[in-house]
Amino acid sequence: MRLRAFLAVSTSAALIAAFAACQKGGSTAAPASATPSATPNAAAGAAAAQELLKAMKVQGSLTDTTAAMIDSEIARNPGLTPYREIMLQWLRKYMTWDAMQPELVKMYATTFTEPELKEMAKFYGSPTGQKALEKMPEMMQRVAMTGAQIAQPHSDELRAAMNARSDELRKEATAGGGAPMGQQPPGQGRPPGQGRPQARPQGAPARPAPAPAPAPTP
Repeated sequence: MRLRAFLAVSTSAALIAAFAACQKGGSTAAPASATPSATPNAAAGAAAAQELLKAMKVQGSLTDTTAAMIDSEIARNPGLTPYREIMLQWLRKYMTWDAMQPELVKMYATTFTEPELKEMAKFYGSPTGQKALEKMPEMMQRVAMTGAQIAQPHSDELRAAMNARSDELRKEATAGGGAPMGQQPPGQGRPPGQGRPQARPQGAPARPAPAPAPAPTP
């Protein structure tokens, strides 16, 4: 599979971080990458990873992917529209193949074994593999459209369930997280120290009414 998804995540993360920093007036710092564990065949694995990236033609798709991802991010966040050219120039300045290749090689070499990398490179270097790379974006789009077509007839059911949940949340917010609506917690509304009146045991005489206070002496 082409690394378009990986590059998309990298681009989007960089754009979001940069935009957030501009909004806060701060600066961004690249997170420290984890150091991969050394393996006896690290050099051979790195070489196999480079062959895989070459077979997948990642370098050639980097520029096109960068622009496409910027446009996708702007579609989700229209506030970035005035900054498109600035972001494009910034990404093309720093998100270069020379900067990306070592990290991609490291990622693949520490995730797959050398034989696996060679098998993947062999597949993507074949006519079938090349066709898979070419058709994958179109296939992903068609999968998304198919999913939407299957789900659309049932949208009313989803909307009803979401409305019901909204009503539940509204009632919970109105109740303030206490007792259910229409009920009063035990003891509420009584002076401190007084709880619910105890019930008189069955058959016990009623308590006498308290004697009236004496009249004041003239």
